[in-house]
Amino acid sequence: MLWQCLPADTSFAGFGFGFGGNDSDKSGLDFIRGYDPETVTMVTGRVVGTPHGGESNGTFIDVQAGGELVMLQVGPASYWEKNGIPVRLNDEVSAKGSKAQGKDGKSYLITRELTNKTAGASAEVRGDRGEPLWGSRSVGGVRSERSGGGMGGRSGGMRFRGGMMMRH
Repeated sequence: MLWQCLPADTSFAGFGFGFGGNDSDKSGLDFIRGYDPETVTMVTGRVVGTPHGGESNGTFIDVQAGGELVMLQVGPASYWEKNGIPVRLNDEVSAKGSKAQGKDGKSYLITRELTNKTAGASAEVRGDRGEPLWGSRSVGGVRSERSGGGMGGRSGGMRFRGGMMMRH
């Protein structure tokens, strides 16, 4: 699978990220408290791996951005399934967030906001200072520029109407 490897010459200096408490977390990044405002950047590219992952380390979307593969971390599965946007292979997306290189050599973006240009929808995952929205009582940050569409991949059944997401 393309998302499992990066070219050996890929390099990125990540700053201020602690190691997670889960030994199975091969990235070594703290995806909950590791958001560093000093490393915020915008990543734009093509989806090469639809949402995957789980609760403890979060849900990831793999994006080919130029010559670099970046794993977008978009929160825990329970949050993403409820508040996420449609993301399918080959969709063009842009994401803003805190970028770091994991100890596994992969590039990660702890995503604050994700926009799917192909589907015409965006979702907020974190607040302006990087605080996770899944820990708050705020209503999901999904915005839709077009009605219709649905979650790709495993969950299906999600539809957008007038900026609201509903299950059918």
